[in-house]
Amino acid sequence: MKNNFVKLAGILFLIGAISAGVLAWLNDTTKDIIAQNEAMASMDPAVLEAVMPGSAVFKEEDAALIDTIKADNKQFINLLTAVDASGNEIGKVVRTLSTIKGFNGDMELYVGFSPDGKITGTSVLSHSETEGLGSRTAEPGFMNQFIGKDASGEISESDYDAISGATYSSKSFLSAVNNAIAVYTEYVK
Repeated sequence: MKNNFVKLAGILFLIGAISAGVLAWLNDTTKDIIAQNEAMASMDPAVLEAVMPGSAVFKEEDAALIDTIKADNKQFINLLTAVDASGNEIGKVVRTLSTIKGFNGDMELYVGFSPDGKITGTSVLSHSETEGLGSRTAEPGFMNQFIGKDASGEISESDYDAISGATYSSKSFLSAVNNAIAVYTEYVK
């Protein structure tokens, strides 16, 4: 009986080790494809238009600058240049996480900035907020109230209309916008 238990435990261990190895190999093999697909999804024309009207694509900024910002700001993800169909730069876009957790975690946003330092738009890339409540922060009616706000300083809680019943989600969204403003004013402007 004891010998049978050891044999079954050994087989289970072997199956687990092989499965873990296969999963690690698959993760390593597909990570670049997944990253590319995420980048392409964020280049959806609807996202481009919401964040920076008139943009055709977001281009990567200098890697050294991005590394410097990441060293200083743990919630920062990326800094991009918005380019129109003619190849002209029309603004900057900051991709960031919220600095204040929402009801169910961080929010990830794009925040666009015009050359004169105004917010051109926002887009929620990911969130885990309650459907029908906190998820309403991803709706145009909520996001559009940030368009045209001056990016020379933080937006206070009294400068926007939070979603009733979704205070955590609204504050999380605002913290992401303010983090983007901090990156923009310190490293771009």
